[in-house]
Amino acid sequence: MRLKVLSTGTITLALLIGAGFLSGAGAWLVPSVTLVLLAIFALGWPRLLALPAPLPVSLVIFVVSAAATLLGLWGPGGPSLLWVAPGLGVGIILMFLTQLVRGTDAQKRLDSVAVGSAGMLIASCGAGWAVLGAQPGGPTLALMAGIGIMGAAIPAATRLPDRIVFPLGFIVAVLAGGAASLLSDEVSLPVAMVVGALCGLVVVGARAMITSLGGPKSFTQILAAALAPLLVAGSVTWYVLLLLL
Repeated sequence: MRLKVLSTGTITLALLIGAGFLSGAGAWLVPSVTLVLLAIFALGWPRLLALPAPLPVSLVIFVVSAAATLLGLWGPGGPSLLWVAPGLGVGIILMFLTQLVRGTDAQKRLDSVAVGSAGMLIASCGAGWAVLGAQPGGPTLALMAGIGIMGAAIPAATRLPDRIVFPLGFIVAVLAGGAASLLSDEVSLPVAMVVGALCGLVVVGARAMITSLGGPKSFTQILAAALAPLLVAGSVTWYVLLLLL
C-alpha cells in the first residue's frame, strides 16, 4: 500500500511540475491539472476518514478549493492566495448546512464538519501550484520542491517507525532540495534548502497522520493519501517564492 501511495504521488507531482514547464500552455494547463487533482482529492478525503455521507462533503471541498484557485489566478490582486481565507469562511458555513440537512438523527455530523473543514484547508492549499505556475521562476521553484518532496517520500514509504522516518525524511528532503539548486541559477542554495525542509516536514507529518488512521484501504483513499501532502506543499512553495525570491 505504501508503494502505491508513493507511485501515485510521484505521477501526480510529475504532472504538476511538467505542466508548469510546458511553454505557451502554462496559462491554462497548470490550473486544469490542479482542478482535476482537487476533484480527485475531494472525492477521496471523506472516504479516507470513513465519513458516513461523503458526497456532500466532497462537493463543498471541491467548490471551495476550485473557487480559491480560479479567483487566486484571475481575481483582483492575482496571482495570489488571498481568496483562500474567505473561501474557507464560506465553506465552513456550507459544511454546517450540509450536516443540518442530514437531520438531527444522522451519525457523525460534527465529525463530518471537522473532517470536511480540514479537507477544505488542504485542498485550498493546492491553489498554490496554480498561482506558482503563473509567476516567473515559479516552475523552477516547483521543481526544487518536487525533488525535496520525493526525498522525504522515499523514507516515508518504508515500514520504519515514525521516530526514525520523521528525522530521516526531513534530512533527506533538505539535502535533496539543496542538490536540486544545482539544476538552475534561478534559485539559490539556501532557498532550495528551505523549500526542501518545509516540504519534507509536510510529507513526514502527513505520513504520521495517515499511518495513525490505519492507512488507505481503497483506490480513492490511496489517491487522497497521496494528494494531501502534495496539495499543502503547493502553498508552502508559493510562500517561499513570495518571501525569499
